[in-house]
Amino acid sequence: MIHALPFLTSILTGIICLRILFLRKSIAPALLLILGSSLGISLSGLLVLSSLLLFGQMTPAYLWLTHALLLTGGIITLLLCCPPGTRLPLRDVKRSDYAGLILTGLLTIPIISHALLYPQGGWDAWSCWNLKARFIFLGAQNWTAMFDPLLWRSNIAYPFLLPAINAWNWSIGSTPVWISPLTLSCLISFLTAGTLLFFTKKLTGRLHSFLSPVWLFSIFFIVQLASSQYSDLLLGLYLLTAIGSFLCFRQSQRNAWLFVTAISLGLMSFTKSEGMVLALISAATLTVWLGVFWRNLLPRRGLIFFIAILGICLTPGLVYQLFLTPESLTFINGLSSAEKPTSLPRLQAILVFTGMELISPKWNGFWLITLTGSLLAGRRTLRKDLLFIPVILCLYLVAVVGVYWINTFFEIVWWLSTTLNRILYALIPVVILWLFLIFEQTPDQK
Repeated sequence: MIHALPFLTSILTGIICLRILFLRKSIAPALLLILGSSLGISLSGLLVLSSLLLFGQMTPAYLWLTHALLLTGGIITLLLCCPPGTRLPLRDVKRSDYAGLILTGLLTIPIISHALLYPQGGWDAWSCWNLKARFIFLGAQNWTAMFDPLLWRSNIAYPFLLPAINAWNWSIGSTPVWISPLTLSCLISFLTAGTLLFFTKKLTGRLHSFLSPVWLFSIFFIVQLASSQYSDLLLGLYLLTAIGSFLCFRQSQRNAWLFVTAISLGLMSFTKSEGMVLALISAATLTVWLGVFWRNLLPRRGLIFFIAILGICLTPGLVYQLFLTPESLTFINGLSSAEKPTSLPRLQAILVFTGMELISPKWNGFWLITLTGSLLAGRRTLRKDLLFIPVILCLYLVAVVGVYWINTFFEIVWWLSTTLNRILYALIPVVILWLFLIFEQTPDQK
């Protein structure tokens, strides 16, 4: 039970910080719990990274003291600034919120069962993410040895937010126990399902929103990946949080949702290299939507402020990627390499493999259903208030195909077979949210 203390501390810290962000107006209790927990676990990871920068190693005393200060300051702020009864909106909890949380918990049970069969996670979990967490936790001032070129198979150039979170969850003891990464993987899956359900419920107000997480975890391959302990789980969660929060701003015109959007994109940029690419694409697209299509919702000063917040949140990831990350030993520029040049057949192989992947039985027809739903929606597929979602996803997939084509270090079929399914997995929660929304009335019609 003692290993649950870091998790509970992170969750409580995140909930209080999010409640302060929505200080003037309350936030739905279920969303406060789910989104606060999501932000809280990564806040703890960021504090671990700050410890590495300040002290040259992970310092548990500093981490626990910082969490205690955040909790104390947050509680005092709520006591001073919020009227009694509104500090934590427990009175606003509805029966549907309880039902949603119970459903989300039930959907997580198969993930927990599958995770217990593979307690060390998938290949990249124990050879990359959990290995880096051990370097941070056990390495003291030698934690930077995880960047040794000899460990190139461990993706030494990747950001390491997930390993930092796992290292924090070990801080209560002296041994990196296997149960903590497994628990984190299941918790992220629970939060993803909850985020999907309660965003769909808030944006549609319909009972069928409860089917959104059911559809997600009815795909057994999704259950397998959800228990894998991969960083793709975090990427998918924060992409969903960013998109859902942006849509909540469209619905309520409360600027706090733009803060959550920017914070989520910043966290996503530190999950893995693909997260930075997706975060930049998302930030640019959302800024265009605010400045062009939704310009009546936010004054010019507000748009400039949103861009500034995005810059602040994305800068740490950009600085790491551009100046601090070790040189990648698994990249060959096929456009300039004479030894391993890229080619048109390589591009053809990528496109054919991607097409075959999308119709693979392991997805239970998800992508075919998505295509069918888009066709049935007709013109609603191109709704301006939702069009930014497929724009972001399509631009990201174009970037992914470009990387597969340009980087000729790996044999392409092997590389696609081991990574493409995870890239697609991270997009599925947002795709489900989009499908549930395109059949609704536009905000102007309501």
